[in-house]
Amino acid sequence: MSGEGVRRRVAQKNRAPIGSNGQQDDHSTDDGSAKLGWAQWIFLSIYFTGVVYGSQFIGGHLPKPWPSSDHGDIRDLSRFSEDRATQHLLTLTSFRPRTVGTDGNDKFSVKYFLKEAEAIRKKASPVNLIEIDHQVVSGSFRLAFLNGFNNVYQNIHNVLVRIGPLHEYSESNRTLLVNCHFDAAIGVDGASDDLSQCVTMLEALTVLAQRAPLKHRVLFLFNGAEESILQASHGFVTQHPWAQDVTAFINLEAAGSGGRDVLFQTGPKHPWLVRAYALVPFPCGNSFGEEIFQSGIIPSDTDFRIFRDHGSIPGVDIAYVENGYVYHTHYDRVEQITPGTLQRSGENLISLIYGIVTSPEFQDLENCVECATDSAVYFDFLGIAFITYSHRSGVIVNCIFVLAAIATIFAELRLEFITSGVYTSSLRKAKLLGLGIAAAVTAVIVPVVSVACLAYLVSFVAPMSWYASPHLAFFLYGCPTVGMVFAVHRYFLSGRVMASTPIGLRESIIYHSVGFLWMIVLIITTSYGLNSAFVPLLFLAGPLPIRVMWLNFQPLTRRDLTAFLTAHMTSVSIPTIFGLYTLLSMLRVFIPIFGRSGSELNPDVALAVLVSFSIACLMSYYGSLVHVTDLKSSSQIAKLFAGIAFGTVLLISLTPIGFPYSSPPNGIAPKRLALQHFHREDYDLAGKQVSEDNGLWIVPLDFIGIKPLSGIFNLTGALSADCVGKLYCGLPFIYPIIKLFRHHLVVPVREEPRLPHHPLLVNTGKESITERLTKWTFSAELVDHSNIYISPAAHCRLTGWNLTAAEPMNGPEWNGRPTYFVFLVAGYEAGKTKFDKVFSIELECRSGLLNSSDASSSSSSSSPVTVESVRITVVNHFLAMTSPLLDRVLTQLPSWVAEIHWLNSLQSYVF
Repeated sequence: MSGEGVRRRVAQKNRAPIGSNGQQDDHSTDDGSAKLGWAQWIFLSIYFTGVVYGSQFIGGHLPKPWPSSDHGDIRDLSRFSEDRATQHLLTLTSFRPRTVGTDGNDKFSVKYFLKEAEAIRKKASPVNLIEIDHQVVSGSFRLAFLNGFNNVYQNIHNVLVRIGPLHEYSESNRTLLVNCHFDAAIGVDGASDDLSQCVTMLEALTVLAQRAPLKHRVLFLFNGAEESILQASHGFVTQHPWAQDVTAFINLEAAGSGGRDVLFQTGPKHPWLVRAYALVPFPCGNSFGEEIFQSGIIPSDTDFRIFRDHGSIPGVDIAYVENGYVYHTHYDRVEQITPGTLQRSGENLISLIYGIVTSPEFQDLENCVECATDSAVYFDFLGIAFITYSHRSGVIVNCIFVLAAIATIFAELRLEFITSGVYTSSLRKAKLLGLGIAAAVTAVIVPVVSVACLAYLVSFVAPMSWYASPHLAFFLYGCPTVGMVFAVHRYFLSGRVMASTPIGLRESIIYHSVGFLWMIVLIITTSYGLNSAFVPLLFLAGPLPIRVMWLNFQPLTRRDLTAFLTAHMTSVSIPTIFGLYTLLSMLRVFIPIFGRSGSELNPDVALAVLVSFSIACLMSYYGSLVHVTDLKSSSQIAKLFAGIAFGTVLLISLTPIGFPYSSPPNGIAPKRLALQHFHREDYDLAGKQVSEDNGLWIVPLDFIGIKPLSGIFNLTGALSADCVGKLYCGLPFIYPIIKLFRHHLVVPVREEPRLPHHPLLVNTGKESITERLTKWTFSAELVDHSNIYISPAAHCRLTGWNLTAAEPMNGPEWNGRPTYFVFLVAGYEAGKTKFDKVFSIELECRSGLLNSSDASSSSSSSSPVTVESVRITVVNHFLAMTSPLLDRVLTQLPSWVAEIHWLNSLQSYVF
């Protein structure tokens, strides 16, 4: 700005505004800056509310299903039809149950996909070549997921349909893989997870078969074993001959009942895949969410991991996430899927297929230097715009904006000091800037810590009160955050240095201190190579240019209340709208997840930190407005929000509003519960049975535990699990989740579950390989879902086995001993209800005896001590069976409980 401009601003700022009566205006200060009051903050509240509801309305848009009653013809096979896809869905969900090993999954579903694929082939355009294959596969792998386990499978079913041009039109064997899974979780229909995506693929295949051929092949993999932890995809990618031609993949998943399909994993590397996705009709997703998912915070995984780790194939992972309450419950039915969901997903899928197979990178991947060395930064803005650029470009952009921010902040503050009309020494400037940064930091830390402490206390009186009513999260944790932000800035205002500083200068210092902090966050995230660095970039790059333009080229802005507020809101509009949109998206994902996140995480504290930190960051720039708000109003606003939070705590503590669960017609927010009726036997070193009992294992999947159901279950004699004396607590875990669910109960019962057989384990051989190394061979009778727990004694080490081809994966330690969790799944085989499993392990043991705790409890002090070498537990899960005991319990459960139940037989042996 010219010297004349500076002098003009000084004169204007030193001239106090005069009201019509010739007196100084009550809403102004000595530097001529206007003050905010209740009216302006009410307007800002309305603005925030409008952004919240507007972002949900715009971002949640779904297309009209085609064909509908007023347009389209269902006989037109060249366009994606939600109606046709829904007909497939209704048929497939009638096949119950659909866990691996059942007729519904391995027989009826497989036959249906094969039949429909053949029908599509018969109606296909003559220029398209369609090949169909049915793979039945066995294999094994280790997986560092949950607490770590070893995955063994046999007779797993895959249906494969490959479409491409006739050989004379084909340019190469390059293939794009599109994957879904048609098996379901225990006891559910699985309409959304994942049949909705499978019927989308089936309909997309119908459309492609009618169109002109693509230059390359597209392989549709309908896999029959994902819920059994990613087995079918592993069988395909490691053993099927078509897998070697796969160049890229699209994995389709679901963790809710439809809505928007969200891109949440890409790569690894290969930014061209995101560029192809950016061209679909309804793109949605961001790399911040990708990094959250890949951090392991969300207790879930998909076939993406298998294609990436075992096939070294790049790809994209897309899933539904709306209404996650229905995920893996009996509510996952066709009627819960929002109309327009399949239409949106289908149109996106067809567009993405064309985008990938026609991209230059797909056609010449080996010579694409960028593909293997760079990754993609991506995010959508309200579902309206989708922005993507390479990580390398992002680093350059981030550095440019950091330099621009330094120059802008320095120039703006220098101008403010000059035009403030008050002499400011260098020491005073340093103090002001230090106080500004301290205020900005404190306005985030203090609210988050305070609200986390509040949430911890609330979790004792009304835990998870927001679960069925997510809006309560704002009143409980958002309102005190806003109140604390006001209180923190008022505290800094009370200091002598800040209080004696002109309001306009004070506001600029706070505003640019916030910009400085976002700049630091941008530098840190960029230096760590995080693609989520685009978030601080938006908070830094969005406000500063507009702020400089308004305040430097509109000198009267500070004296004109409307102009000043407009300038401020305009400058922070992009981060505000994006931040609220992202926060709402995160809450829609995480709040349902807290209903199945286990007993070890306090969800109130976790949600409070998420909400409070997000709102504190969103309010970071608005904190400067507290410094131009009259003291009375700012004090009243802080007390108002504190009062709302206090009132909400009283409301949820003293009324039914705080009850966390609900069921139709009042909405779906169920309490998840697992019930297992088991028979258990223990054998000592001599092979003698030392104990036999039956029990009902009650496992609440959330933090609250069994308390809401204490009046329903007869808990007489209920015991905590013996996790010290028994391997894996002596309980029939189907998945290695012992660290997630530690608050569960075992109720001893007289009734034995009526089971066809027990998992008898027999030691069929013991061969000494060396003085210390021994090979043990065992035979066990298993069913379609079984487990083997193995724990060598403290003086022994497991050096090998034949259960998996890979090196054994360790589980959690038990009494200082290593453990190994093996999950074995067998697909449908006509006439077979049990499978004989022969396996061997190799143990290297030190010479000498163990302490008495490792010896057989049946050995007397006068008898020779036989030393324990290994402890093995075998578990059979009868997922499709129930018992009279379970039936009686189920009839007593309230409607707001979503349970899964099955029978178990468990036998523990010492060798």
